[in-house]
Amino acid sequence: MRICISSTGTGLNDLVDPRFGRCRYFILFDEVSGLYEAVENSAGVH
Repeated sequence: MRICISSTGTGLNDLVDPRFGRCRYFILFDEVSGLYEAVENSAGVH
């Protein structure tokens, strides 16, 4: 399963952003493989 987490940065050690729709990045984490990808949120506040 892939999980989407709102994040303030591109790494797994960055803080979770409480503003899901306006976060800077989304972390897409694959719990089976342990791999993740950071995607910039085009609607996020910069």
